Amino acid sequence: MNKEEYIERRGGDAYERHLQQSRDWYAQHHEGHNAIMKKWRETHQDKVKVNNQECSRKGGKYYEKGLEYQRTGLQGERHIIRMKHGNKYRPFKQIIAPGSQIHHEWTPETAEYMGVALVEKDQHMHGYVDVIKVLEGKITLLTEKEIKEQGRE
Repeated sequence: MNKEEYIERRGGDAYERHLQQSRDWYAQHHEGHNAIMKKWRETHQDKVKVNNQECSRKGGKYYEKGLEYQRTGLQGERHIIRMKHGNKYRPFKQIIAPGSQIHHEWTPETAEYMGVALVEKDQHMHGYVDVIKVLEGKITLLTEKEIKEQGRE
């Protein structure tokens, strides 16, 4: 049953409760769940490979849907901004820190940003951002403890 059917049958409040229950369950069981999924992926590598190909190759079952998602709506607007800044700051980035990435601090639920910074690549990919240089605007700097506290709220 998809989102629309669930809301039609049970209502919007029930759907929100369902989402919250799912979030709570995952918060309590995520480590065990991730271990099970990792083991499944290792034992079913052929299925994982086929699914990845359907998502990322032209003509794949989910390819057009993924492209449409990236082109339209909030993700599409943010993608345009990322591309502009990538082109604008690329020469500077190659001189200062070639192994870095450009990080945007987005305003929630919009394509507006508060700041753009040059950050460490590995840390950026794993959620804890160590800013090398602020390129534009203002970036909120939080410690790991503050980030974890925000995640619990």
